[in-house]
Amino acid sequence: MARNGFFTGLDIGTSSIKVLVAEFVNGQMNVIGASNVPSAGVKDGIVIDIEAAAASVREAIEQAEEKAGVSIDKVSVALPAQQIQMEPTQGMIPIAGSSKEIRDEDVENVIKSALTKNVAPEREVISLIPEEFTIDGFKGIRDPRGMMGIRLEMRGTLYTGPSTVLHNLRKAIERAGLKLEHTVISSLALTGAILNEGEREFGATVIDMGAGQTTISVIKNQQLQHNEVFHEGGDYVTKDISKVLKTSIQTAETLKYNFGSADLETASQTDVVQVDVVGSSQPLEVTEHYLAEIIVARIRHILDRVYQTLNQARLLDMPGGIVVTGGGAILPGVADLAQQIFGVPVKLHIPHQVGIRNPIFSTVISLVETVGQMSDVDIIAQAAVSGEELLRRKPIEVTTSPSTVERLASKILPIEPAVAEQDSPQSDYSATEETAAPKKKLGDRFRGLFDNLHLFD
Repeated sequence: MARNGFFTGLDIGTSSIKVLVAEFVNGQMNVIGASNVPSAGVKDGIVIDIEAAAASVREAIEQAEEKAGVSIDKVSVALPAQQIQMEPTQGMIPIAGSSKEIRDEDVENVIKSALTKNVAPEREVISLIPEEFTIDGFKGIRDPRGMMGIRLEMRGTLYTGPSTVLHNLRKAIERAGLKLEHTVISSLALTGAILNEGEREFGATVIDMGAGQTTISVIKNQQLQHNEVFHEGGDYVTKDISKVLKTSIQTAETLKYNFGSADLETASQTDVVQVDVVGSSQPLEVTEHYLAEIIVARIRHILDRVYQTLNQARLLDMPGGIVVTGGGAILPGVADLAQQIFGVPVKLHIPHQVGIRNPIFSTVISLVETVGQMSDVDIIAQAAVSGEELLRRKPIEVTTSPSTVERLASKILPIEPAVAEQDSPQSDYSATEETAAPKKKLGDRFRGLFDNLHLFD
């Protein structure tokens, strides 16, 4: 169940940095501000220049603050799935105290006991997700607090990642003047937010096509079964266009989003666009169909790699099919092309929130939804992993202060209104959908996508 309050999500991508500010009221998430700025100091989703990345994060935060009318000093961040390892873990503790009633402290301690596994020096724990508690042999308990017992056990999944990646990410956020509240693996956020209960239970695959990488996440029985990252994404399509047409990266990016398509059958062979060629005073005339051939070649190559991986792991035939999302999935025809390659149902996920109906925002929206939906046990587990001493050891009969979970939750709601809220119209742009209106002529289809990213003006 969602907690009431404000939450801020940060997605540091290869080509852009997205910030989302949302308020949860009675389980409903209301987006009150968002920003999308070009990123610097990031390659393949990894921070490689702390100062440059921090400057981009600061710019994105400032834009989000202005549009949301709030002051932001803490964020939750989406961590790319590079070199993420997951393994089962378990812990067990005796229940202290004469009453034998399980309290927040006991939950924290049993989670800490599961963190004692040896982790390689170059890796560190990102998160531990409790899946089941057992009290004196009685299994299947989701929240043991308030129950009685002698022995408390916990079974969960431990996620670890490269220490260097995590360090650079934290440093960039710190240099931007922010405090990192939660780190959520992007694959867990996406599969938890954009798939329904049945898909997560019986099995489904999410393909997140970013700018610098493509991530495969397979979930079944409510647990992540497979996770893999390919270092190819939308930026490679842009580079191919630039190389083949001998034009600048900026021009290639404009061509891709304003005239590009992954559907060869509907791409016009007569409509042309003039392209400035490096080293030539005469522009080159390129048909929409020729541009689509360049785009399809790269996207097909990326999806073929995904197909081989899923096929070898015998994960293609999932009842929930495949969902594609991310900035690389914006172009018309990507979902249809994927369906041809995989031979299973494929659908494009487009966020439904007003003003950010674009797959490039899928990760940051999923991140905020994940943090907003964290249970009391999840909050305690996060505190145990981060090593924060948030649980106060006080006698039960003197509990006149807020509960542990309330105090923990209060630390996760960092945003306070900076100015009085004002009602203002929200702009709403939509990414190209597979069910869009019939194709227009080339000139009429100039969409100016990036010029329309002025969200919540």
